[in-house]
Amino acid sequence: MPPWSQNSGPEEEEWAEGLKLPARRKYAKRIVKGRAVELEAAAGNGVVAEIFPNQAAVRLDTCGTGSSAGAGRTDSLTAGGARKLCGYRMSALAFGGNVRERSPVCVGDRVLVAGDVIVGRCARRNRLIRSAPNSRDPLLHVIAANIDCLVVVSAALEPEFSPGIVDRFLVAASSQAIAPLLCVNKTDLLSPGPPKAWAHYPEAGVPVVECSARSGSGAEALAALLRGKTVAFCGHSGVGKTSLLRRLLGDEALGRVGELSGATGMGRHTTTGAVMLPGAGGSAWIDTPGIMNFSLVGVERSALLSHFPELARAAAACAEGCLHDAEPACALRALPRFPSYRQIRASL
Repeated sequence: MPPWSQNSGPEEEEWAEGLKLPARRKYAKRIVKGRAVELEAAAGNGVVAEIFPNQAAVRLDTCGTGSSAGAGRTDSLTAGGARKLCGYRMSALAFGGNVRERSPVCVGDRVLVAGDVIVGRCARRNRLIRSAPNSRDPLLHVIAANIDCLVVVSAALEPEFSPGIVDRFLVAASSQAIAPLLCVNKTDLLSPGPPKAWAHYPEAGVPVVECSARSGSGAEALAALLRGKTVAFCGHSGVGKTSLLRRLLGDEALGRVGELSGATGMGRHTTTGAVMLPGAGGSAWIDTPGIMNFSLVGVERSALLSHFPELARAAAACAEGCLHDAEPACALRALPRFPSYRQIRASL
């Protein structure tokens, strides 16, 4: 009998994503709580493409178990790998964490599937993570894993460019060694005027692509930068992530595109969960839900400055003992991202 299954008594209960499930019958097989182990990447035979309550859609490798992580991803997403709905009755704590995750697997995870059940998760290279909102207990929401590039999508207008949440995403990417890219959408709404609010990001080491999902401007340049990579598109609600992906993929079945709320000016959530889509040239592109608040996880106050490279360079000119906070002589005060740095530092 495989190590992940055994007979369970009628009095036993299963827990998945914090939900108490009915006891299973005595003859039924179940995942043994605590025995799900983290596997080597080569042990996986599929990639998680979408998460549902107690289930996940997995793109199975066409070449079977034992493919490398990169080859498995390509086979799963671009060579016609079958999409299969699988159960996952395992505890996220079984993978060595001390804080419970909302789900033991996330989009982008390499997993091992046996029958119609996920029985193991492969080690993650990185993860895009935040504290789960509206949770009384410490609970982590891993949005996506094994990402080559994080595309932070913002809008030039409607809603206006928001540096605060952009910088939080960039810090999250830096802390996980994920290459960042800032995509400013809705540039068709701009008219000549003051300097652009995102003009300083290249000096911070963040490439910037200006585009318009409506007109298609900049879409080709963006697609060329993402070709062959696993990419997560993230950003504030209403900035047009799904519209942008629809333009890039030419897929009219990508889901609803919402209009801005007339009452608040903020975006309505049209993507309810992350979903992995096959992109061009072996790419895997992950559409994520619009996020109103992004709380950083695993970033220490003492290390925050290192995630703002242009601020870290300027700090060399500060007097010894400068806290880079409210000191009038701090060399960082004149830099565009200093307000974001102070705000994030205060929240950690």
